[in-house]
Amino acid sequence: MRKLAPWLVAALLLGVVFLRVDFAATAHALAAADWPRFVLSALPFAGIWLAIDAMALSRLISRFHAPVDFRTMLKLRGGTYLFLVVSYDAAQAALALALSRRLRLPLLTLGGTFLFYYAIDFATIAGLGSLGALALGGPHGGALRLVLAALLVLVAGAFAAGVWLARRSGARILDTLRAVRPRDVAEWMGWRCLFYASFVAFAALTLPAFGIHVPLPALVACVPVSLSVAALPITISGLGSAQVAMLALYGAFANQATILAYSLAHSVTLVVLRLPIGLACWPALAALGEPQLSRRSPT
Repeated sequence: MRKLAPWLVAALLLGVVFLRVDFAATAHALAAADWPRFVLSALPFAGIWLAIDAMALSRLISRFHAPVDFRTMLKLRGGTYLFLVVSYDAAQAALALALSRRLRLPLLTLGGTFLFYYAIDFATIAGLGSLGALALGGPHGGALRLVLAALLVLVAGAFAAGVWLARRSGARILDTLRAVRPRDVAEWMGWRCLFYASFVAFAALTLPAFGIHVPLPALVACVPVSLSVAALPITISGLGSAQVAMLALYGAFANQATILAYSLAHSVTLVVLRLPIGLACWPALAALGEPQLSRRSPT
């Protein structure tokens, strides 16, 4: 039953969405879209996202654990794209397991590093979203600013508490927090900003194919938030949750049927772009790499 739960939640959310949005109008918006423009605009981004993510993760693991070169991380991260089709958390778990086997590191130690990365991710989403939301008016803009400000305070508080606890505890899961310096926070926030900027560019190029025109500040606010909602491990590949998020965030810029059509195309495109990469890189992940005995302590 637990395995079916994400499918059931996705079906439930999509059912609710189609109860509110006219199916025929959505089908018409899909048919009327400029698909050559959409596809040509989308194609380069699978490689761009993989390269940015792999470089950031390569530097992250090398900084806190042991050297992992960009090429190796590219293959391992690419292999986890098969899990990314299911959920972001499944992909992160697969990567952590592969790195644990490759570097002979305890999963708890790597888990602490990924928790740090999650905290950085949430802080970046809240920061970017808050900046972009300043340009949004109306009740939606006000609500978004309030939610993102609360998220930023929550993440900052949790991070400060984690650092305080790390200095007073020898738990392996806190190893990374003991080693974190302000420059580390700045560096990986920079990497996440670059990652989300690439998704903003993706949206800016593909939205017009559906006749949707969203100002850049609004995209800066909406894109990271919609991606984070879609990444929640409650549905398969974000189906349903992504549609709900986009309908709420882009409602001021187009009718609901057009937004729903774009959100469906967006979700399917992410899967279609990632599957070939995942299949091509799967052997590297399945083999879990050659064990490397060299390990260095965080400095």
